[in-house]
Amino acid sequence: MATATTSAAANGAPGVPLFLLLLAFLIASPEPVAAGDTNNLYEPCGDTAVQRSDGFTFGIAFASKDAFFLTNGNQSVQLSPCDRRLSLLNNGAQLAMFRPKVDEISLLTVNTTTLSNPAITNGGFMVAFAGRKYAARSPPAFVGNNSFVVTSFTLVLEFQKGRLQNLYWKRDGCSKCKGNTNGQVCLNGQDCAFSTNSCKSQNGQIQNGQVDCSLGIQLAFSGTDKHYTALNSWYEVSHLRQYSLFGLYSNLRNSLTDQYNNLF
Repeated sequence: MATATTSAAANGAPGVPLFLLLLAFLIASPEPVAAGDTNNLYEPCGDTAVQRSDGFTFGIAFASKDAFFLTNGNQSVQLSPCDRRLSLLNNGAQLAMFRPKVDEISLLTVNTTTLSNPAITNGGFMVAFAGRKYAARSPPAFVGNNSFVVTSFTLVLEFQKGRLQNLYWKRDGCSKCKGNTNGQVCLNGQDCAFSTNSCKSQNGQIQNGQVDCSLGIQLAFSGTDKHYTALNSWYEVSHLRQYSLFGLYSNLRNSLTDQYNNLF
């Protein structure tokens, strides 16, 4: 079984009004993240081929759903956030970057100095992306609005011969919130969500709830690396869907976040 790790956000891109707390390592580090990491590409808008245990950099953009599409007449095409034709920064989008280790199950978290969930005030959707010539992007996923917020996601990165082909969100059809025993509701038959009124106060945002509404993303890999070695972490996650890495590691994340906040 792959090791569950905590990989987290790095610094926001220049001009992006969101500060992202790094829990695991600094994405801008000029050195390989660990022995055996052969991937020297440290930004998401570039192309690379990876092997197991390499670091792999990708991004998640938060914006309105329409901001991820280029419309020409009656046709609308989703583009990668790396495509400058989208002008995401000019539209108030926010960006998180991550560098997990290939084929390890990871928990990604986003912590900000403003809101616990950046999508609530930045359009309500997120898209994961990486690559330029081999540009891959996920479908837009609803995260939150003024009424509801989805806090837990599973993202799969699919590779062929070490090159990223697809990023897609895996949903379980609201199996975790059947019966509404934990205060969640099922949105659109696919996402478990909390009412924003149930969220805790965080980073100066005053709320009266008791739920930590920070965003948590379980990350896994599928396909093959550049040596044709199978990537198996999604297979393992699919057999452990009843467990949440976000819940399992929330105490660790909170401890690291509190220590960081005490520095400033």
